[in-house]
Amino acid sequence: MVAFIIYWAAILVCIAWGVLSLWFSIYYLSRKENGNLWAFAFFNVLAGIVLAIVLVIYKTWDFEITTYSSLIYTILASYGVLTVLQAILGREPKEAAKA
Repeated sequence: MVAFIIYWAAILVCIAWGVLSLWFSIYYLSRKENGNLWAFAFFNVLAGIVLAIVLVIYKTWDFEITTYSSLIYTILASYGVLTVLQAILGREPKEAAKA
């Protein structure tokens, strides 16, 4: 039972973080504060690593629970897309050189 709770808690926390990260990305983009997106990209990478470790642990050892790895793969893929977008959009525009 504990393995089941840990598995689903990791998935639900990562989904919640992804939604929160997306919301803050839209918020900071609307305010033209693109530099803040780098922090969210970094935290998305950390959340993806944690979720990948959970996937490896639950696929390696048999905890007698049904693992929905396609859901985790979907979350990892969405983290990858969101991280790349945040890294690209997080660049600050260069200012023109003053004479």
